[in-house]
Amino acid sequence: MAVLTRARTSAQPEKAPAPFWKAMNPALLFLYAFLIGWAVVEIFPILFMFLQSVKTDAEIMRDIWGLPTNFNFGSFARAWSGGQAEVPIGRYFFNSVVVTSGTLVLLTVTGALAGYALARFEFPGGGLMRRSLLWALAIPVHATLIPVFHMMGSFGLRNNYLGLILLYTAFWLPFTITIMRSYFISFPHELEEAALLDGCSKLGAFFRIVIPISRGALAGLSIVNVVGIWSELLFGFILMNRQDMRTLSAGILAFRGQYSVEWSTTFAAFTIATLPTLLFFLLFQRQITKGMTTGAVR
Repeated sequence: MAVLTRARTSAQPEKAPAPFWKAMNPALLFLYAFLIGWAVVEIFPILFMFLQSVKTDAEIMRDIWGLPTNFNFGSFARAWSGGQAEVPIGRYFFNSVVVTSGTLVLLTVTGALAGYALARFEFPGGGLMRRSLLWALAIPVHATLIPVFHMMGSFGLRNNYLGLILLYTAFWLPFTITIMRSYFISFPHELEEAALLDGCSKLGAFFRIVIPISRGALAGLSIVNVVGIWSELLFGFILMNRQDMRTLSAGILAFRGQYSVEWSTTFAAFTIATLPTLLFFLLFQRQITKGMTTGAVR
């Protein structure tokens, strides 16, 4: 009888496992919910912009929140050809690539060298220089618009790639130097000392040892600089007053006509302007993540 009872007991079906959200730590569940909500907030503007670009102007004016009845990709062709601006968006794209790449090269080289010098060496005026970086970060750059406009005009640097590259480098350099100095302070001295014992100079150890190991940090800082430089509007609009010399973010303003706006074409131009930074992040996200976590695991 006891054997039969045990057999019946063992034959009973097992209980279904509890849902994962009930077994999860409440704090962790709240964190996941917050991150999902944050992702929706970040993705929604991009999705909204794309949906407006494939709608007709009549659909946008009738119901801006509605879904497109037919996906109309002709707005991208009109945006690329220039629309009402009469300047192909490829020209604006080229200007932005030249300005952004030139600024990024200058920022990376000067920011890494200056950050390393401030982190490793003591020299007269070093403390004042470190404090001046913080002061420069506290100054709103757009407050300098009028003096910068006159200065660029006196040097003949308006409507000039070099002028905008030097200006953006000056504006983003305090931030870049501050971040690189903080990174190099935590960089292990033993690696540099080993290179010096092998016959390297200080500069040789910097370029052969420090920079290759710091590629992750440099990549993470580069994406921040690229997004800021690529999307800068005010100085690119004021200093490049020739339509064919404007950067992408400033050139898109020309899609607004004097009496009307082609909304679908404008949204398509916004989408084209956003794609490069998204692709840049997707291609280099591993290096960016590595750069953000390098200091934490050292």
